[in-house]
Amino acid sequence: MFWKWLEDNFKYRRKCAIVFGRRRRNSVLEVSGSQKITQQQYRALLACIDYLEQHIGVYGLFVTGGSVTHVKRIFDKLKAGCPLLLDYLRSAHAPRECAMAFHQFLSLYQVQVLPQRCVDVVLGDVAGVPKRLIALDVLNLLHEEYDDTRLHFAKRYLQLMRRYTLYGYLRPTEVHAVITPYLVVPKIFLGPDLRTNMQAKSMTLLELFLLAQLLDDPSALSEQLQQACAAYRESN
Repeated sequence: MFWKWLEDNFKYRRKCAIVFGRRRRNSVLEVSGSQKITQQQYRALLACIDYLEQHIGVYGLFVTGGSVTHVKRIFDKLKAGCPLLLDYLRSAHAPRECAMAFHQFLSLYQVQVLPQRCVDVVLGDVAGVPKRLIALDVLNLLHEEYDDTRLHFAKRYLQLMRRYTLYGYLRPTEVHAVITPYLVVPKIFLGPDLRTNMQAKSMTLLELFLLAQLLDDPSALSEQLQQACAAYRESN
């Protein structure tokens, strides 16, 4: 099932990844639409991540937008690639507005946080395969498919969502571990069939977030993937 699917589709997916990568090479980040991400916009997005990491415990982050005026102002600064965006965010103290503008930008520009090959794994015929194993495989593929700015942004985004999942609310009784994946599904799985297999996608995303720290240690990631593969083979 899972392994046969990977084997049957590997060459095709790899070829598509190379073709689409060349076609959009002038964009700093991978995008699904016609928009291109500039170096200045990329730095502004990283400034948002830096700021949000520092305010991850603000109640309502990524859920409520706060001031519409501030959201639009931050979005416009992202669009313009403002080099002083982090200074503005600190002076304005608008973490909820920053989170909303940040995700709006990713949606409008159709930024592909994960490479298509990783998305294909999650959406493939993986019924019965542990979600942790799928997540480890996706993280491992991420290192193969992306490099430079694309890889760095994917790591920063997934690790931001990990922090949000673990520390996203001031009150420890909040069910934030369940909410986070549902908020991020539209940013990872682009396309009209967004709601198809929503629960399965969200469960895999949750595992991705919780394991995202392994992106900083490829050897540990490879070791855990091998262990998870061995355990799956033994149980089947």
